[in-house]
Formats: sequence, C-alpha cells, structure tokens
Amino acid sequence: MRFINTSDLVDPKWRFIEPHCIDEDITWEFHIGRPKSKLERLVTRPNLARWRAAFTAARSASVQGSPSVLVSHLPRMGAATNLFRRMFCPRVPQIAFAFNFTDLPTGVDLIRMRKSLRDIDEFVVFSNFEKGLYSRHFGIDETRFRYLPWAMERPKPGATHPRPDLNDYLCAIGGEGRDYALLAQAMKEMPETKMIVVARPYSIEGIEFPDNVSVFTNLSADETWRIVSDSAGMVLPLRSAETACGHITLVGAQLLGLPMIVTRSVGIEDYVRDGKNALVVTSHSAEDLCAAIRRIRDRPDLARSLGRCASKIAHKENSLTVWVSYFIDKSAEYERRLP
Repeated sequence: MRFINTSDLVDPKWRFIEPHCIDEDITWEFHIGRPKSKLERLVTRPNLARWRAAFTAARSASVQGSPSVLVSHLPRMGAATNLFRRMFCPRVPQIAFAFNFTDLPTGVDLIRMRKSLRDIDEFVVFSNFEKGLYSRHFGIDETRFRYLPWAMERPKPGATHPRPDLNDYLCAIGGEGRDYALLAQAMKEMPETKMIVVARPYSIEGIEFPDNVSVFTNLSADETWRIVSDSAGMVLPLRSAETACGHITLVGAQLLGLPMIVTRSVGIEDYVRDGKNALVVTSHSAEDLCAAIRRIRDRPDLARSLGRCASKIAHKENSLTVWVSYFIDKSAEYERRLP
C-alpha cells in the first residue's frame, strides 16, 4: 500500500511517521505545499503552492501500480486534495489527517468547505469532542470521524536558552486558541512568580504583560523546548471550555515530565486527569489560575508527582506507535477492499 501525503505547513524534508513504520508492504510519498517558485511565493490567495501539491499528489495516485491512499494533513489541504482526487482518481480513498480548526469556517467559506470535504473517507481528529462538533458543522456522518490521540517523540531541547539569567520560572507556549490576556492578569497578581511566554505575535497582540513575564515570539522549536525543559512547570491557558487546541504543547510537556496547569476544556479532556497528571482550572478565571500556580510553586512534592505521572501516561498513550498501528490497520483494510 502506498500512502501519498499532502501538507503545506511542514519542512520539505518532513517524512511523517515513515521512519517509524517498518512494514515492508507500506511505502510513503510526500507532496509539500511550500512555495517552490517566485510565483508561488508571491501568490498566496489562492495558495498556489497548496494547490500544486494537491494536484501532483492526486496525479500520482491516478497512476496504475501499487494501490494508493491519499493522506491530507489539516483541513484546507484536505479540501484541496479531495478536489483533485475527484478529477483524477475518484476510486482512491482519502484520509483527512489532523482535521482541526482553531476557528470554524462560516458563511461562504463554510459552504465551500462542506462541498469540498463531503466524500472524504475518514477524518482523523485529536479529541473525541471534535467528532460531534465537526460532524454537525460540516454535515458529515459522525461515523466517518476517528479519534486518535496526538502522538509525537519526546521533544529535543536546544543547547542554548534565550534567558540564561533566569531560573525557577513557569512557562506558557503556543499560539492557537490561547487566553494570554487571562495569563497576564493572573501574573500581575503574582509579582513574585516569574514566567516566560513563547507565542505568535497575533496571539499576544494588545496584551500588556507585567515585568515578571518575559515574552518571546517566533522562537525556534529547539529554543522553545529548552525553555520548557528548564522550567518549573507549564501553564496552558485556553480560550474557552470548548477550545480544541494545544495538543502538541500539552503532550510535549508531558513527555518532558513537566507539571502542568491547563484550562478545563472538552477539547483536551482525553489527555488530562485532574490532580493526577495536571491541575485543571476553570476558563476565564484568574482566581483559579493564580491558586493553581501557587500550588505548583509552593508544593514541590505535588509538582514532582504530577510530572512523573504525566510522563508515564504520555509515553504509553501518545507514542508514535499508536499512529503507526493505525496506518498498518488501514493498509490491511484497504487491501481487503480491492477487487
């Protein structure tokens, strides 16, 4: 079975789970929607690089040979890939992997997305909550949504720290679906506690952080995970009780054995056991957030216990072997469908 992958938010050298899949009957192919030419760099609407990757993937899938499955990563690439699949290889199945939205499409955009997604075989989401949410929003039968836990290797912190003078601090990283305004409010009430925030510029726009918070934007992954690894714990402040973001941040910190404070959200409840591998706080409550930060800061025994448990659970439930097993099973399933 040949899994033909399309993605536009990764390095051209990205190989998904290929290095971890030793099944000799499975091969991997990649079409990356990153700009290759001056024209693709200039024209971003429509996203020419994305459409080129989707086109070449579907054309490849149409070539006779070993049976193929298209695997698109993230919703917009899923829609583009499916449009070309319909043109060139309608009998080739497609899996929409990492089907996740920070903000759901509305209006004309929603109408277009519904049309372009409707006949994809399976949608892989990273929370059980999203199965019903996307089923209702896009008018797709919920049985076509499959929950898989977010999986990744243990992050590799870089050698250097952007603030080598800082120690005994908490951290918060990530850009999607975050409530950094609430975090800034809480930290203003706790001037004795130090914090490092690593975010995207748009996620902190207009927010005034107090002096005890150091803010960085657009750091490399190596630098960011160095900050996380050297911290006393991580705070994951989500925008609401239904935000389905933060899985990479959450699982990465758990694999590093960090005690965590996270917003109670149905979007991440599959990953969190309150009081066991994290402390869970109410959304929009600076009071709850401050109380949880003080518990982590003032009770090192609790912090160590949370970190140990987080690491143990994540290494078991969020290993890349989970995704490998999924694709091996899919390969066998699609092989059985062949005439």
